[in-house]
Amino acid sequence: MTLEIDHGILTGRRPDPTAPADYIVVQADASQREAYRRLRRDVFVREQGLFATTDHDRADDDPRTVVLVARSIAGEVLGGVRLHPAPHASTEERDLGWWRGSRLAVRPDARGATGIGAALVRAACAWAESLGALRFDAVVQTQHHPLFTRLGWTTTGDVELQGRPHVALSWPIARVQRLAEATKSPLGSLLAGLGAPQGGAPAPGFWGDDGVPVPGSDLVAACDAILPTMVERDPEWAGWCAALVNLN
Repeated sequence: MTLEIDHGILTGRRPDPTAPADYIVVQADASQREAYRRLRRDVFVREQGLFATTDHDRADDDPRTVVLVARSIAGEVLGGVRLHPAPHASTEERDLGWWRGSRLAVRPDARGATGIGAALVRAACAWAESLGALRFDAVVQTQHHPLFTRLGWTTTGDVELQGRPHVALSWPIARVQRLAEATKSPLGSLLAGLGAPQGGAPAPGFWGDDGVPVPGSDLVAACDAILPTMVERDPEWAGWCAALVNLN
């Protein structure tokens, strides 16, 4: 899978750009997935006592789940995180682009200044966007909240899981904004002069609105679009949304 991202965010400590990285974040193969599962058990069951016997859940059985691991140069798995479609009580079979990150775990001797946790979170965000996610969120233990806010996540509320305090957060997906800018902005020259003047100056042609009235006619020029991934996942819903946004 090819990611259109800066792969510099996936490497370990590199104060000197010419120095080799201490680790790199990669998509896990079968053996690395098993090492990640063992690490999770060590962290969430034995170390933290968050689960009684196992932290395995249905996301582990979902074939769409992606596991990313931080691998040392020697090949050891130092940490990992998983991405999977978010569970919905009433629409479990309908994936409309809502993904979730979970089970972030780092080996005790690899924590701290190595930055592995942050590298895994950044990699997960980049991977979620490459998957076409329209929403990406996570529920993390309270002690990890500062890490996520430093990385640009937005806090959405406090929750309790397994009898422990957690925080719900959301990562701002910028892909949709970039897509809008790339596809709508070229329409600016076509719509030039159709907006209201600002302070006597001619209005710019592109404001990012869903539509604009065409002078001298009964027409409205609409420039909204539906993402191809949405059409693939639920054509009927995509068609309804296509009508809705343009009628609005």
